[in-house]
Amino acid sequence: MKIKFYCKNHCADFEKTEEELKSEKVITHCAFCGEKLRIMNLDEVVKQDIYTQAKEYLDRWVRELGLEGCIELVERHKNQACYRIYKEILKERGFKLKW
Repeated sequence: MKIKFYCKNHCADFEKTEEELKSEKVITHCAFCGEKLRIMNLDEVVKQDIYTQAKEYLDRWVRELGLEGCIELVERHKNQACYRIYKEILKERGFKLKW
């Protein structure tokens, strides 16, 4: 995923991938005016990160508890905010959940 940075003064706009950000020095300020850079697509970045973490948790629970135990765990905690995300990921994997 590309992370889009921009300067409030419109001096510079550029994109970096996650790999580029991990390998390079972190850029926090505009090279032209010194203004702090902002992220244009912050909602997308956060949403992708949350879904990636939820997928990793589901994979780990399936390994540790088995598929049935994983589904029971998600169902047992359906009053939590992340329940919708887990349910959506399980539906994408082909499970037809009644709850």
